[in-house]
Amino acid sequence: MLDRIAQFIRTFFRLIFEDLRKLFLPKNREPVVVKEPDPEDLEPQDGAEVSKDTIVVVDTNLEEIIISNPSESSESDLPEDPSGEQPSPDSQPGETTDPQPEAGTPDKPEEDHKPRYLWCLDNGHGKLTAGKRSPKLRDETFFYEYEFNRIIVKGIIKELKKLGIQYYNVVPEVNVDNFLKGRVLRANNKHSDIPKIFLSIHSNAGPGRWTSAQGLETWFYHGSRKGKKLAAVFQQELVNTLGWLNRGIKSQQSNQFYVLSRTNMPAILTENGFFNNRKEVYLLKDEEIQKKIIQAHVDAIQYFEKNGI
Repeated sequence: MLDRIAQFIRTFFRLIFEDLRKLFLPKNREPVVVKEPDPEDLEPQDGAEVSKDTIVVVDTNLEEIIISNPSESSESDLPEDPSGEQPSPDSQPGETTDPQPEAGTPDKPEEDHKPRYLWCLDNGHGKLTAGKRSPKLRDETFFYEYEFNRIIVKGIIKELKKLGIQYYNVVPEVNVDNFLKGRVLRANNKHSDIPKIFLSIHSNAGPGRWTSAQGLETWFYHGSRKGKKLAAVFQQELVNTLGWLNRGIKSQQSNQFYVLSRTNMPAILTENGFFNNRKEVYLLKDEEIQKKIIQAHVDAIQYFEKNGI
């Protein structure tokens, strides 16, 4: 008799549990699949992702670097094993209605200019990149880095067209994630009759929700003499134009940024202020400040178009 009562109780609660499970769980629920991250996404992308145990070399004496005259690039001036693969299907960002990358056709400049370099302009991150936004601002909005980066690149392109300087918009799409491998492959495999330079535009983030960190910094591939010269000129133009804290030009001996270590050309990455600094985030949203950041980059580009690296 007791066995029958116990069996009845077990059956009763089992049926109740199954009914509740059917009620709260969606029908035809698929098992959760944990996607393995792409290998390139495990490598640091920008200044916000530098680990604490990485040795960073910082140089703020920009004038001395700029007036130096590095010899022509050698094997050691570029990454030891830059990615030179031909584009593969997985290098495309997926279905998107955004335009595909195109090289710029300069407008007729006011003065004749013979292009010296092809500037591969990289707008760092995409709309689908996780994070890369500020905490909520006073007006209940957010600062999104991918939007800022594209504003700056778009403004640079507008000015380069006027000047007759050759450019290549590496990632005009918006609906992409980090797309690191695709960025590198597009730049590396872009045909050009003149030397190429890779310029990646970013805004920085410090540790924590809000940070006291502020200012400007520019990164280059560790050991690249031309990269160092490029970084120094861009950093100086940004500091002189904005008057913000000079955090120096930087490189790291290990765990170098993907777009700096895999490109087969001189490459730098500018970090234009901190979007999780309570003061600088509002400056970065200001159109007049954005124009100054654009102009600083254009002035640096013009310097190298005139003088070379």
